[in-house]
Amino acid sequence: MTINSQHYVLTAAHVWQATELFPTIGLSLTSYESWFQIPRDGISAHTLRGVRFGELGPDLALLEISSALVPRIMAHKSVLDLSQQRQAFLTDPLALDLGIWAVTGMSEAISEVRARPEQRKFEADVQGRAFFSGIAGTLEVDGYDYLDVGADMALADVPPSFGGVSGAGLWQIRLSLSKQTGQVSWTGQKRLTGVAYWQSEMRNGRRVIRCHGPRTLFERAWAQWGLPG
Repeated sequence: MTINSQHYVLTAAHVWQATELFPTIGLSLTSYESWFQIPRDGISAHTLRGVRFGELGPDLALLEISSALVPRIMAHKSVLDLSQQRQAFLTDPLALDLGIWAVTGMSEAISEVRARPEQRKFEADVQGRAFFSGIAGTLEVDGYDYLDVGADMALADVPPSFGGVSGAGLWQIRLSLSKQTGQVSWTGQKRLTGVAYWQSEMRNGRRVIRCHGPRTLFERAWAQWGLPG
């Protein structure tokens, strides 16, 4: 994503912390086998985190990527303008009951990681998905807002755990209803409204994926990281 022409990766702080023992970080850029390495010490990290990692954050990291690496990434990936997403939130916040919601990320439960010690490497087949749902609850603590996305674990193709989804984006997808036909259609509008970082235990066949909400992302974190307004 970009902020004033500078490129970043937005994730959870505990995901960034988990890379401390590795000299490089790999990005999967294509649907076929690929491996693009970024030296970890070449990444400038802005973090926002609480005393410990858990169900209450904050738990966010903004990773600044060198401009020299951007052409290779953009050859395969589209880039989100985070400044535009912030402006949309500030000028026209969408109601929580408007449209549907999606957490887009990779679940460890439906992916496969294989160790190759003789080659000193790991191989991974990862599955990226969009998990569509609604907002099951909201929370505000110390000025940070949180959105809980509900998951019915009995539904087909729902993974048994959302471990690995931390750092995934939470998107609000606006729909419209035709009064003439009663048909629901997508307006083409989608907004990044948060970042997933924690899942609950399963209760009564359900979990929630907790995400930082837009006020945490576009106001609290934005100000703390000194990002341009």
